[in-house]
Amino acid sequence: EFTGYIGTCIDITERKQQEDEIARLLKDEKRHSTLLARVAEASRSVNAVLSTESIARILTEEARSIIGAERAVTSITLEAADRQVIRAISIAPEDRTTTPQEFSSTEEAIYAEVSRKHKPLRWTKSELLRRPEPTELKAARRCALAAPLVSHGGRILGVVQLADKQSGGFSEEDEAVLVQLAAIAAVGIENARLYDSLREQDRRKDEFLATLAHELRNPLAPVRTGLEILKIAGDAEQSKAARDMMERQLKHMVRLVDDLLDVSRVSRGKVELRREYVELRQVIDLALETSLPLFESARHELKVSLPPEEFYVFGDLTRLAQVLSNLLNNAAKYTADGGRVALSAAQDGTDVVIRIDDSGVGIPSEMLPKVFDLFTQVGRTIDRSQGGLGIGLSLVKRLVEMHDGSVVAESLGPGKGSTFLVRLPLAKKRMARANASSGDGVAKSNGHVPRRILVVDDNADAAASLAMLLRYNGCETRVAYSGPAALEVVGEFHPEVVFLDIGLPGLNGYEVANRIRRELGLSRTVLIALTGWGSDEDRRRSHEAGFNYHLTKPVEPTVVSDVLARFTANSLHHERSERRAPR
Repeated sequence: EFTGYIGTCIDITERKQQEDEIARLLKDEKRHSTLLARVAEASRSVNAVLSTESIARILTEEARSIIGAERAVTSITLEAADRQVIRAISIAPEDRTTTPQEFSSTEEAIYAEVSRKHKPLRWTKSELLRRPEPTELKAARRCALAAPLVSHGGRILGVVQLADKQSGGFSEEDEAVLVQLAAIAAVGIENARLYDSLREQDRRKDEFLATLAHELRNPLAPVRTGLEILKIAGDAEQSKAARDMMERQLKHMVRLVDDLLDVSRVSRGKVELRREYVELRQVIDLALETSLPLFESARHELKVSLPPEEFYVFGDLTRLAQVLSNLLNNAAKYTADGGRVALSAAQDGTDVVIRIDDSGVGIPSEMLPKVFDLFTQVGRTIDRSQGGLGIGLSLVKRLVEMHDGSVVAESLGPGKGSTFLVRLPLAKKRMARANASSGDGVAKSNGHVPRRILVVDDNADAAASLAMLLRYNGCETRVAYSGPAALEVVGEFHPEVVFLDIGLPGLNGYEVANRIRRELGLSRTVLIALTGWGSDEDRRRSHEAGFNYHLTKPVEPTVVSDVLARFTANSLHHERSERRAPR
């Protein structure tokens, strides 16, 4: 007969809860792993392309798919303007009721909101309904999630936004995922823009090198022809014509090289302005003197209109004249023969504005922001080459900015001419006049030329030609082609003047100059650096090494004569002072 039972009852509720929690955690971990894998795959897809359009398309599709939204849109901002120019839209395949056009009713409002706050946006349907503005968002009655694409410097590149999640509203995790995807895309867009910039610079570099070769070959061809003419010329008139032509072509090549050196020095901040108070007419006259031959050869009509009052600026006369001559040359080259160019100046508040108008080929609107970029040329073609290396306007802009001014280009389009406006701050007239009235105290030449001159250059032709020129002027010359050879000649010849190249074999020019001063004790010998190195740093090193003058190649013969004459005048004055001084 059954009378009862003995048993135990164990409560496994906690264990089952723990098992459920572990299962939930494992499920979440698996979901997180899948999510991270998809984000990593999206990152690889973004980094595999170098196109902003492709990055926007990948970001939009991946964000909608990973987070599970019904619609997504990405708007990318143009770098030079705050307006959307690239738009990518993705709609879930099962959403057959919405078209891309319907989504755009809320797009602009969300874009503006995120761009203004510089942070993500996450709104539920109820939050959208409660918001008094913007009205587009309220009327849409949709949940929304958006994140900005922020550059390394903190600038908004664009916005990616999602709408209507397929399973409820957007969560904090969804927001974190979208922010991460937006950050990956922002890096990709910056890399794409950097790549485009480097590719454009590389293209312009190749074009510049081709143009440089063309521009250097142009004057070299007539120089070579001129040398042949000198060999066979039967009379003095033919020889003179050939020499004049070769001199013109040589000057053209020197200008090209000088422009290259100038833009390099300015870009590296190696140019020091020799500021003084100068009257604007003086600047314009100097610029016109440089540019008039180009206007005359093209038969251009040049009109200069200046107000009667004096305008003073505090700047470097040579550099300011270089700015205006570059702009005038540019106007002449890009204007058909017989065209019109006008230069005028007027006061505008505390500034003076110099205006240069031409009736030339004009500038397309898309090129206006780029005309001052290095190596940029407008409308250069093989059949119509105006010459130049695409560095003149870049040099103009940098030099004007160094004078605390600005320069802009204007044009109504191709065939409608161009206008360049240079704005410079005016200087106080009283200080300017006081400065203009003071003299510089430069010693005058007495016409005497030193007798013993040593020329040192590893370029045998350069050394021989300069020595020949000096001999024609009554000097006794010696030539050396290396540093050690120069020291030997100095010890035997005891020259009054040494023209010394810097880049010499054996010992460079700085070392030779130091040894002449310190070891040979020739403190009175004048050392003149005649070299292709002409930066401010090179001049400083020359001075520290003991050089009296620093001349850059190619140097005009008149400059050589002027330097020698100045040295002679100063030396004679020094000798007279020594004879008068008590022992």
